[in-house]
Amino acid sequence: MKTFRNFIKDEFDLEMPEGDIPGSWFSENGLPMIVACICCGMTMAAPWCLLDSNGYTYCGTCAGEE
Repeated sequence: MKTFRNFIKDEFDLEMPEGDIPGSWFSENGLPMIVACICCGMTMAAPWCLLDSNGYTYCGTCAGEE
């Protein structure tokens, strides 16, 4: 599992800004701002999700992270 930050860095060679990220940054880069966990359906801000090698999103609980 990778963090959103690491996933977009590895897959798109894109650096996510630090701190408060404006919503326009996501749309300018063609990235979702809100995602849903593939297991439980919980929605979250994309920077909080974890992604598997196929790009599927998970919340920390379903990914086994606390």
